[in-house]
Amino acid sequence: MLSGLPLFAQTPAQVSAAVRYVEVDYSKVERRLQREPKYIAAPLYAMFVLDPAGAYRVMAVVDKTAPDAPFYDVLYLDLDADGDLTEPGERFVGVHDKERADAGLEMSFRIAQIPVPGTALVHKKFLMSTAPKKDRSGFWFQMLWDGKQEMSGGYGSLGLNTTAWSESLAKVPILRPCPLGPLHFATWGDDPIELKPGGETHVNVIAGIVGSRSDTLCVVDENFLDLERDALTVTVIAKDEKGQTVTETSRIKKHC
Repeated sequence: MLSGLPLFAQTPAQVSAAVRYVEVDYSKVERRLQREPKYIAAPLYAMFVLDPAGAYRVMAVVDKTAPDAPFYDVLYLDLDADGDLTEPGERFVGVHDKERADAGLEMSFRIAQIPVPGTALVHKKFLMSTAPKKDRSGFWFQMLWDGKQEMSGGYGSLGLNTTAWSESLAKVPILRPCPLGPLHFATWGDDPIELKPGGETHVNVIAGIVGSRSDTLCVVDENFLDLERDALTVTVIAKDEKGQTVTETSRIKKHC
């Protein structure tokens, strides 16, 4: 049984020292909008928390340009966080590129920058896809936090699927693509993890900030942690042939 993946780790000191990270109680986050546009299809909702204090909460809604469109090709972002999605500059139309289907980007949205009100933060290169790769589900996004640190997600605790947006405002998933808080870990891949005595098993691990649900993990890139300095360990807990509990701890030494 693979049971010892660390629950969390502190982020590198040079990243977290500049701004204080505040935890968010997602059960108390208000999920509502004051005004919404007239939707063409059944809308799907999500929310992004885009500042360290947890106060800048951007509601996101996807719609279609036609009821029978194959993808959600319209994105609304409440960039001023006032609950009004009918304002100018908050509606974005996706770009269709069939040649990028294998990459999961057949329908994508790109926003050059998202300034965070009341701060000096400017997030850059926001990219979102509503067209998952073959045999996968959910929507995916990527961005540069403050124009520097790559964040992407959201992912689940196991597997390759990404966040399922909600049909209901009351059940909106909340994503927090911030690299400043404690990092939670998950395994990446659909293949069963089988450990054999004397053998080797390759396990891919991802790390990031978990949001309101298990499928909202927003992960850092593979270069965020310095594996020479930031010691990460995995402990395997198992039973031997006599039924006694045995453990073995290994250090993660390589990026994928």
